[in-house]
This record gives sequence, C-alpha cells and structure tokens, in this order.
Amino acid sequence: MKKVLLLISVFSILSINAAITTTVLTGQRAAEKVANSEIVRLKDFTNIPNYVRFRKGKEIPLVKLESWLSQFYTSDAKFGIQLIKKEQDQIGYTHYRYQQTVNGVPVKFGIYIAHVKNGLVESINGELFDNISGAISASISEGSALNSALNHINAETYKWEIPAQEEQLKYELEDPTATFYPKGELVFINNNGNIEDVLILTYRFNIYSEKPFGRKEVYVNAQNGSIVWMEDKIHEADVVGSANTLYSGTQTITCDNASGPFRLRESGRGNGIRTYSNGNTTNYSTADITNGSANWTTPDAALDAHYGAEMTYDYFLNEHGRNSIDGNGFTLISHVHHDNNYQNAFWDGQRMTYGDGNGNNTPLTSLDIAGHEIAHGLTSNTANLVYQAESGALNESFSDIFGNSVERVARPAQYSWEMGEDLNWVIRDMSNPNANGDPDTYFGTNWASLTGGDNGGVHTNSGVQNFWYYLLTEGGSGTNDNGDAYTVNSLGLTDAGRVAFRNLTVYLTSSSEYADARFYGIQSAVDLFGGCTPQVESVTNAWYAVGVGSLYAPVTVSDFAAPTLTSCSAPFTVNFNNLSVNGMTYNWDFGDGNNSTQNSPSNTYNNYGTYTIELIANGGPSCGIDTTVKVAYVTIDSNLACITILPTTGTVSTQTSCAGTVYDSGGASGNYGSSEDAQITIAPVGASTVDLTL
Repeated sequence: MKKVLLLISVFSILSINAAITTTVLTGQRAAEKVANSEIVRLKDFTNIPNYVRFRKGKEIPLVKLESWLSQFYTSDAKFGIQLIKKEQDQIGYTHYRYQQTVNGVPVKFGIYIAHVKNGLVESINGELFDNISGAISASISEGSALNSALNHINAETYKWEIPAQEEQLKYELEDPTATFYPKGELVFINNNGNIEDVLILTYRFNIYSEKPFGRKEVYVNAQNGSIVWMEDKIHEADVVGSANTLYSGTQTITCDNASGPFRLRESGRGNGIRTYSNGNTTNYSTADITNGSANWTTPDAALDAHYGAEMTYDYFLNEHGRNSIDGNGFTLISHVHHDNNYQNAFWDGQRMTYGDGNGNNTPLTSLDIAGHEIAHGLTSNTANLVYQAESGALNESFSDIFGNSVERVARPAQYSWEMGEDLNWVIRDMSNPNANGDPDTYFGTNWASLTGGDNGGVHTNSGVQNFWYYLLTEGGSGTNDNGDAYTVNSLGLTDAGRVAFRNLTVYLTSSSEYADARFYGIQSAVDLFGGCTPQVESVTNAWYAVGVGSLYAPVTVSDFAAPTLTSCSAPFTVNFNNLSVNGMTYNWDFGDGNNSTQNSPSNTYNNYGTYTIELIANGGPSCGIDTTVKVAYVTIDSNLACITILPTTGTVSTQTSCAGTVYDSGGASGNYGSSEDAQITIAPVGASTVDLTL
C-alpha cells in the first residue's frame, strides 16, 4: 500500500517551476540506476540519488551504507558521512541523519538520512555531492579569515564585547568557558549558498553583533579571504503592531518557589522552562521575574511567553511524542521586554526574544507567535532549513503551521488562521495569504523574488505551504493562479499536523525546496496511513491546489520476482517477492493448481514442467485491480544443470556434473546453519579445468 503516491504523483515534479531539476524512476528503470531499488529520485547537480526505496527483501544493512554510497562518487577526494543524530519515531523506524564530509571536513548542505528497521535501510534520502574540484586544504589562517568576516560585518559593537552578555551566555549554557567570540570551523559550502554551484572550502564564523543587531554565519574562502556566503541566524516573526490586547486571558501556568518569591521557572517539562525580562534594554538578564504567590494577577508579557512555551512544549509532546525541540528536553528560555519600542520577536539559535512593540504597549508574546518562534528551534534541530529563498520560506511556514496548531490545541475556543491577530494586527493569513500580500500559489500572485530582500522573500513565500496546510486541515475548493481547479478533502488538525511534522523532522534537509516538501510530504502520508489512502489523496491534491505538482491519480501496479526460477529436480520450492504498488489484497496462481493470498508466499512444485505465474493485486475501490502474468516463469527439468547443496559441518561431498550451482545448506533463499564449515569437491569426469563464477 505504501507505494501508490510515489509511483503516481512524483512524476509531476518534473513540471514544477523549481530551481533544481528532479527525475523520478520506478520499477525496472529504478533498478537499472540503483540495484535492488523500486523508486529512485535524482537531482541534476549530483550523481548520488536524492531518494531510494529498496525492494522488500533487498534492503542494505545500515553498517554498509557508507560503502554502498562509494559507488556514486566521481572524484578521488575522500568522501565520508558522520552520524549527527539518531531518532526513533512512533511507527517503528529509526532515522539516522548524517553529515557528508570531504577529508573529514563537513559539507554544509550534505545531509543524508537513513530510515531503518531491524538494522536494515528501507529507504534513504537527502543531498550528497559526488565531486569536488577545488582546494581541499586552507591557504590562509583562521585569524586572517576572521578579520575578513569582521570587516564585512563592520558592526559598531559585538556581543562578546559586553561582559554582561558573556556572563548570561555562560549561565544559559551552564558552561563557564562559553563565549560569543567567533571560532572558525572549516566547512565546504556551495558558492553563494546555491546548492547547484561548486563546493568551496571556507572558514565558518558565527558572528553576533549588538549594534546594529544581527547574527550571521559568515563563510570565508579559505584560499583568498573573500566572502563566499552569509546565513542569517535570526529567524523573526516579521511583526508590526500597535494595539492593546488581552491575548489568552487567565490560564494555568507552572512556576516555582526557591525559598523566596515565586519565579517564572519550571522543571517539569523537559529540562525546564525559564522566562526572563530584559527591562527594555538589549542586555540579556539572568534576573528572575518574581511574584509574591503562585497567582500572577498583574498582566505582563512574561506570563504570555511563559504560557506559550509551556503550551508549545505540550503540543510537541502530546501530539508528536517529542520531548522539546531537540527531542531531549531542550530548555525553553524566553526573554521579554527586549529593547525599546522593538516591534519583533525572534529565535536566535538558543532562545526566544520578544519586543514590546511600538510604544512598548503591544508585546509580541501572543500564543501563536510564541509557538512560531519555538518552532524555529524545532526546525534548527531537525531539517535545519537554511533561512533564504525557498528553504527559508518553508522554515517560516513550518513555524506558522505549528504556531497556529499550538493555538488551536491549547485554546480551541479562541483561535483563527491569522497569525498575530491577538495583537490587533494580522501578520499573515494562512486561510487567505493574498489578503496580506502573500502568495497562495507557487510562483503565483505576490510571489517574491528569490534573490530579493527578506532573505529571498522567506516571510512572503511561506504563504504557499501555509495555504497547503489550511486546505489539508479544513478542506476546500477553488481555482489557483495557474487556472487549475482543485478540491481538497479535509484531514483535520491532528492528521494534517502529523504529516507536516513528519515531513520536517524525518525527511527534509537544510537545502530543501518546495518540490522536496511536496515529495516528502506525500511520502510522510504514505508512511503514516499507507498508499492510495484518502489521506495521501488529500496531501497530494493540497499541493496541486497551491501549484506544486499534479493531481492525485490512484493506481495499483502488480509485480513480483523470485531469486531462483529453475531446478533440475523436484520437489522445488520457489520464494516469491511481491513488488506490487498499492495492493491491499493479493491472489496468486502458481500454475500447478496451487493458490495463495499471502503477500510474498512460497510454493513447492512436486512435478517436472514449466509453470506460468499470475498475480492479481487489488488496491480497493480507490486504486483498482492490476494483474501480472509471467509465462513459463518457473522451469523444473531433469536436463538442467543440477543444483548442489553444500553439506553441513563434518562431511565432504563431490560434484561430478559439468555445470551447476552450489548453495550453502540453506539453499537458494534460506539461511545457512550456525557455525557451519562445509566442504565440496568439484571434479567433473574427464575435465582438465573447471571455471567457477562467484
């Protein structure tokens, strides 16, 4: 069941107006490109597949993944992969996320993910590079590269120059040696951050400036000191507002009492939730916000931020089984009352920060914005979508998706599809992106230039996936900017959220674009609900509605194979491997009067002869029925070269035939016995030489 959507819908990726050309191969075409595969997705800038699903029974052991990848490299550089994260999901898979390296140096966008059950890789996906032609060792020092980076940023003041900021960082990280001072790391990065461009060896510096405010990762060419690329690490809500609000009203929160006043801290959720005030300065304070009792009666932005962090933690734990944004209880730290008249909120890679808005009278701490900012932390700890162009738009959209979902779950009587409505200023409208100047169709009306301001339109172009999520949750029909009429059936909030969460946390990588979000969004639905299901149909049609890919077109494809098809003697057992796509039930006719309804059955033939095999795969009323007939597929003939089975330990046998096949004691498809050491002598009568093919 899990194959239908991929077979049908992925072909439409070829028609998407995306920056990277993709091709999807299935069935025999996939196997020709990658041995033992049933689906292969390729991108034009690398020889290494973007996605491979292996045939059932042909999966590769996880321990052989790195050697398996070596077949695709086209240069002599020492490529490798390093495990950076291992996570188990709720449906039995363990996901291993790897960073590609060249001579031990990480490749920024080189991320590959293995999806594993019982030690076997069922599928893999991600971006790996097969070639490097530039220098692989640095010619300038780290200090020289840092000077180039600082000259480029050219800030008046940096965080490490402010003692209070340095002390706060040490406190937050519980590390007395922590500092904002940039330390260089050698990294391969594509020129201008363009995944299709050449790889360049660089020094990477994380530079946090106080005035003007900003945090960027700067990549400096390790040969000549030029700036190759900069990545913005401040992920903002992009908010302007100036209204008094009630926000979430009176809610239950958790605080603590450390032999004194009550503090906005708790330890029950993950590794804790803490909320502090910056006192309308830019100094990150460690001073607790306190109250005389556990009942906080005076409204304050800190209460909203604290409540928002708690509700967001609960959403990810209760709805998706994730312990905070990193899966390991990451401490959620919020700083409110940041700066003076600061009309924004942001995640900076380690904490949330909220301004009080214009006139310091509209704190940007509403529940959906709190969820939005914390969701940036989830993205940083999973797909780590780069904050520019399409990957940045997806980054922003996932924050809107989960910020909205947190609001709907935490206070179902008070929510909307508008982001920031509690501020009396609508930032984005997920149900109607056009209303706020955002696109609801890929490359449609209001689509922002990918090379323009706002890091290539990350806040604007997020409207496409936002509208996809709205349609997936609520359902709807209409006509998009391409003139395509669509109808999407509602999945509801829970299932729509599960699809989005799995897509972000399991499949997407730092350079993923809209075509990837569609492909792996569909695969996420297949994983969760099975192929050719109503959920998969809705996910596909919602992407079609926003101009990414084609309509859902269900189909069942019948196919099978067997490892051994001929024998010189009877009885002979054939093990059939079912390769069908979207079948729900199966009917086998083995040609000898025997039948089966098993998925991948075996059949024992007791008589000599040639047998035609028929498999009927039934995908139900939505997907239909498909039949495969393989004529004269199995042959049992005494004139064929016989198959010899090796004896078990302790005996020796002699084979005198001129031709044949030798198996261990398990035969053609079974396992050999424990600790066996079998011997055979091959001695055809009258032969002077013997040719062996191993």
